[in-house]
Amino acid sequence: MKKFIFSFLLFTISCSTQSQVAVKKIDNQEIVQLLIFSEQQDLNKLQLGFEKNLWVKLYKLPNTTDNKCFPESHGICNYIYYIATSQLDDSPIINAYNLGVLGEIVEIKWINTKDIDKAIINIKTNKYSKEALNYNKRLKNRITNYKVIVTPNDLVVTQIK
Repeated sequence: MKKFIFSFLLFTISCSTQSQVAVKKIDNQEIVQLLIFSEQQDLNKLQLGFEKNLWVKLYKLPNTTDNKCFPESHGICNYIYYIATSQLDDSPIINAYNLGVLGEIVEIKWINTKDIDKAIINIKTNKYSKEALNYNKRLKNRITNYKVIVTPNDLVVTQIK
């Protein structure tokens, strides 16, 4: 009987010390898709020869709503891009931006600037992904260049001629 009471007390104590962690489901499908399907690139690791005072990350998400360039097949024609920014500070200003569908970024260059809270990044894009261009030889590629100016509170994208 003593063994039974002792076992019962141990079981009760062990059960009472376990607690569940509160978990919150994320209902925003854009965030869920970013977390599951995106590729992330830390742009601060580009052009290492100078100090950068903003942290800039690029997220590449396959655009699954447009696969017309892959007839009777499934492939990624283009990508949706997001940029997240943060100051390198104790109380940073952080933001995130949806750049929309840009085809596929094929080249990125961070330009040195004297303004400590400003980043200038040049981006070159193809109209279609490399896989789409290899798969469908009838596609006409168009290269577009953009200048991205990032500050703690703003992001401006301008097409370069």
